[in-house]
Amino acid sequence: MELLIPGLILVALMVYASTRIKRSAAAAFEAETIETDDFVIQKPDGFLNVIGGGERYAFEAYSKGFGGRDENIRLATARLTVRPGASVEQAFAAIEDDIASDISEVIGERHYRVIESKRDENDIEFRVFHKLAEKEGDLYDLEMTVFNEVPDEFLNKAEAMLTSFELK
Repeated sequence: MELLIPGLILVALMVYASTRIKRSAAAAFEAETIETDDFVIQKPDGFLNVIGGGERYAFEAYSKGFGGRDENIRLATARLTVRPGASVEQAFAAIEDDIASDISEVIGERHYRVIESKRDENDIEFRVFHKLAEKEGDLYDLEMTVFNEVPDEFLNKAEAMLTSFELK
């Protein structure tokens, strides 16, 4: 009897902690707006924003889900690279993948170039989207890699994140 009450208290604390952890993990994959001094992007639900992942990318996110034969491949990844002194034309020339479409758009006073291409890695096909823009002599390249065989609903979320990207 003396062990029953402390045991019940311990179980209650474990259930409480487990519930809090699950809620926090689920909240990380909810939709949110990411805003910095340089850009704004709408991260849809089902994607996780990598925080503190290093200085290699100004923004990095990946999908919750995996796909393909290899369960280590995310359905989608998004990475924003800032390259000082580079131009949109240089970035376009460096894209060696099979280009499917190339669209120019203007948002506010800024010009963007959206490129869709295809890439094969280890016999797995990906659709690769680049949204390119220049700001103060720097090139901003938002690259979104999406597993080729994803449901349309998921592809729409990925494209919405790409479309929402704007420089300030």
